[in-house]
Amino acid sequence: MPDEDKDHIEDLKRSLYSRTAPDIRTRRKLRVSDHETRLPKGWQESLDEPSPESFGTNLEDHSMSFFTKLLIGSIIFCVLAVGVGAYLFLNGSNLISGNNIDINIDGPVSVMGGTPISFDVTMVNKNNVDLQLVDMAVDFPAGSVDPAKPSQELKEYRKFIGNISTGSSAHQTVQALLFGEENLQKEISVTLTYSIKGSTSVFTKTKTYAVLINSSPINMTVSSFKEITSGQEFDMKVDIKSNSQQILQNLAVQATYPYGFTFISSDRQPLPDNATWRIGDLPAGAERVITVHGSLQGEDGDIRSFHFILGAENSSTGVRNTSVASIGTEFTSVQQDISIQKPFLSLNLAIDEDASSSDTVSLFNTVHVVKLKYFNNLTVAISNVQLSVHLSGSAYDRGSVQTGQGYFQSGSDDIVWNQQTTPGLASVAAGDSGEVEFSINTKDLSTGGRGVVNPVITFAASASGDRAQESQVPETLKVIATRSIKVSSTISLSGRVLRTVGPFTNTGIVPPKVDQPTTYTVVWTVNNTNNSVSGAEVTASLPAYVTWLGVVSPSSEIVNFDKNSGTITWKVGALGTYTNSAPKRREMYFQISVKPSMTQVAQTPTIVNQASMTAKDNFTGADLSSSQNDVTIRFSTDPSYRDGQGIVVQ
Repeated sequence: MPDEDKDHIEDLKRSLYSRTAPDIRTRRKLRVSDHETRLPKGWQESLDEPSPESFGTNLEDHSMSFFTKLLIGSIIFCVLAVGVGAYLFLNGSNLISGNNIDINIDGPVSVMGGTPISFDVTMVNKNNVDLQLVDMAVDFPAGSVDPAKPSQELKEYRKFIGNISTGSSAHQTVQALLFGEENLQKEISVTLTYSIKGSTSVFTKTKTYAVLINSSPINMTVSSFKEITSGQEFDMKVDIKSNSQQILQNLAVQATYPYGFTFISSDRQPLPDNATWRIGDLPAGAERVITVHGSLQGEDGDIRSFHFILGAENSSTGVRNTSVASIGTEFTSVQQDISIQKPFLSLNLAIDEDASSSDTVSLFNTVHVVKLKYFNNLTVAISNVQLSVHLSGSAYDRGSVQTGQGYFQSGSDDIVWNQQTTPGLASVAAGDSGEVEFSINTKDLSTGGRGVVNPVITFAASASGDRAQESQVPETLKVIATRSIKVSSTISLSGRVLRTVGPFTNTGIVPPKVDQPTTYTVVWTVNNTNNSVSGAEVTASLPAYVTWLGVVSPSSEIVNFDKNSGTITWKVGALGTYTNSAPKRREMYFQISVKPSMTQVAQTPTIVNQASMTAKDNFTGADLSSSQNDVTIRFSTDPSYRDGQGIVVQ
């Protein structure tokens, strides 16, 4: 180190530790200006000193937490995302939108049913991307027909359009025939199915088109009574009329009947279901009518609905079934409601004071008194009342009819009462009642070899009268009260004894001797007349001195013997009608043995006690019976019989 430097260091040391050393920084000049400072002479509060209340405020931490910063960042991101999306949407970016596809349908707003119509479908693509694999489907309402195939229903029309580039359009013309009721609005739906490049998704756009049918090409009306009585027969008229300018082909009508309806007949031949009629082709302006005849059962106050559908028969298979038909295209339908009400006149037929509704069982050649009772159910009087009873049946004899006040129309077999024969029928007040009567005889009208089977007399009562201020209700109540007299069959049982003829060989002494056995053959014969019977059975018992030998002829007959009671039971079963002739006769032979006692000498003892026969009449349901008196040893029906051979000897 140079000596000069050492001297300076030493000088600094001495001035550092010296009390009188001069200021060592006098050599450094400070660039400051003169300033007078006034100091306070005592303790006082400085005006600039902060107050205690401001200490906490000055020291508060204003920094944000991590979660606050995250929330603010998320809000900013969402706002930016919505803004970008809105910008892209409003400025027509490459995103696809159904709102940018227009389907314009140009066609008539109202048409005449059954006439060909066409409408144009224009598809416009306003998106900034092309539509690819565009397919158009047109859905038609019920009652639409393909003009090229008038007998075939048109449900849907499909057309492949292909691609529609951005800003371009496609055009298609669609034709159809629309059928339906007048003032019926129908909707046609057009649906586009498409996709875009780079996407596997399939998009759709749909638009509907409403068409009003201002007039129907074919009208169908159904007319009938609006009110009938339960069980009453009535007609229902179906009127079909063409308003079209062309031939309507392959028409059919199909009915749906309510519960309780019974189809009886129709003037036009129906299919086997009795509810479908083939009309065929209907020329322009032509008319067809179907009249259905039937009856309806139900409770008072019931409302029953009939439905009729008119349309083109389904011919999609190309093969016409002669027994079954179905409606392929429905043109129009009609519903007809009928109310079942209590009749304005209640009628009741009483046979021999029996006023029940069941049939009366009788025999041939029996006179019966029949009363027709009537009652006004309305709250007003009924005028010009006419009552009638129609007579019919295989036991009905015109010559036996006694009419009393009534008039018998023998040509039509009707007994009629009106105000001319019975003045009280000119007006029947509300709630009033009365009766008329006649008599008739059940007669066997069998002729020669032809017997009457299931003989019956049937009474069918009807009434008519004027009902004030009412329409579409029957003035005549047809067959509202019916009764019958059924003639029961007659069964008979007979028995006889044989010795030398028959299927068995008999032994023993004739006339029989005391304590000596003698055998006999007993024959039972059963007969029946006009009705078949079932469950026929014959029973009888043997006396104690008679022995059952257990042989029966023919062997096919079912015969049981109870040795404890000595009872014989022949289960005859069913019997046909008029069995008294040889081919139908039923006979059964059995053999017994008799050993007389001393107390029976000079007597003709019984060998079979009284027999009884029972059966059920299949026509009348009546229980039938017949009986046969005791059979003795007197075999007078045998060709070898001689007087005295029927008395016991000693």
